[in-house]
Amino acid sequence: MNKHNRAHLSAWVAVAIFLCLCTGLWAKEEFQARLFPDLAQGSQKATKLIISIDSYTNSEEVLQLIQTFNNRGYEQFRATLHAMNKGTLRPTGGRGVQIILHAAQSTPTDKGRNIILVAESQSWSLDSRLRYDGRFPLMVIELSLNEKGKGKGNIYLSADIKLTGQGTIEMTGYSSPQRQLFGVAVMK
Repeated sequence: MNKHNRAHLSAWVAVAIFLCLCTGLWAKEEFQARLFPDLAQGSQKATKLIISIDSYTNSEEVLQLIQTFNNRGYEQFRATLHAMNKGTLRPTGGRGVQIILHAAQSTPTDKGRNIILVAESQSWSLDSRLRYDGRFPLMVIELSLNEKGKGKGNIYLSADIKLTGQGTIEMTGYSSPQRQLFGVAVMK
């Protein structure tokens, strides 16, 4: 094998290794969870949710959002964020309601990983209206999973986020009480 062929082979092997290591960034994942009932709304049973993540938000996308905000303003930042489609949140039996996830980030922990998901603040119940608070325009879902893909989480219907210079997404605050998720698990 000549040097030219070896260089090509080495390049292809490097690409193959890179793709194998990065499949978590592109792989579709689905989770199921149960949302504790909202007793204030008169609900008596838990709502089953299906969370589908088509792709994760990488640090370069976060840095682009920061740059968009700094150079073009808040409205263009919101438009850019809303153009990102990272997956969906679907309550089963929710009359066809499907919430678009605009950002999704997974962070490894000592015993598993944490996932933060960001969507537009909205209610998925057609029977009730969410009181809009302009200070907290987003919905944030936090999942905490162990190494087996099982865990718990919270949904914040009216929240705000911060994008860091390290390319991460963090929740900074919320105005509505958190709703607890239990039985969170990766669907196989």
